[in-house]
Amino acid sequence: MSLPNTPEDWALFVNLALDQAYGRERHPMSIAEAAQAFSHSRFPAEPIATVRGGDLEGFEGALIRDPSRRKGWGIFFNAAEPSKRRARFTIAHEFGHYLMHRYFIADDRDGFYCHTAEVPVDATPMENPKQEREADRFAANLLMPPYDLERRISPFEATDLNMLSCCADHYGVSMLAIIQQWLRLTRLRAVLVVSRDDFVLWSAASRSAQGLRRRAFGPPDGEPVEIPAQSLAAQRELTSYPKEGAPMAPGVWFPDEAALEMAIFADRYDFIASLLLLDFE
Repeated sequence: MSLPNTPEDWALFVNLALDQAYGRERHPMSIAEAAQAFSHSRFPAEPIATVRGGDLEGFEGALIRDPSRRKGWGIFFNAAEPSKRRARFTIAHEFGHYLMHRYFIADDRDGFYCHTAEVPVDATPMENPKQEREADRFAANLLMPPYDLERRISPFEATDLNMLSCCADHYGVSMLAIIQQWLRLTRLRAVLVVSRDDFVLWSAASRSAQGLRRRAFGPPDGEPVEIPAQSLAAQRELTSYPKEGAPMAPGVWFPDEAALEMAIFADRYDFIASLLLLDFE
């Protein structure tokens, strides 16, 4: 049987095997257990022998081959990361490297060392952005299978933070991860803006809103973009944001478009994420 060629196909391949072994209601299962079990079953000559936290100063995760140059592999995540959900994404990311990229590691290297997970590759400096993008896409589709998420939130229906929070709990992922996966699947126009100190760090959008996002926030290497003073994200006096969001008139986020803004303040990581729905009425 030929092996998959894309991150999405790899994630589907693994998920179907896990569904068969554990059932479709297995979420959120241990991603460490899944990675080890799958690798031992499909690649017994070079399995993932260990998955554990470690001291990875300056990195979030690593895929490292056995130092004795045997065929086994280890996945390591930053033990200092306080969020178990982010650690799960990191493990899934490294599992993606194992499946797709382990044969591309140069002989003088012992593996992959990866920076922050859950953040678009264009927003962070890294050595091989193509492979990092692929590992991120694999991780998202492994942890949040599209065929399962679309049963919970229809691609043709708007969502809200309560619904997204329930899905994040179901899959054992962060709100940032579930929002980005929802954006990949929805047919509606929606934009995610992540900001710090009133300036945009990075943004993402659903397929139908990519042009709108580019016009509003520009390329990642452009001039810094300030968030609107009238936006929820700019209201520093608020201790929490309304879960149902707040309507923003045309001219606030987008020149000719109204939007429903739902904001999340992640104090641990010092950023605000604004999910902007344009098709909300």
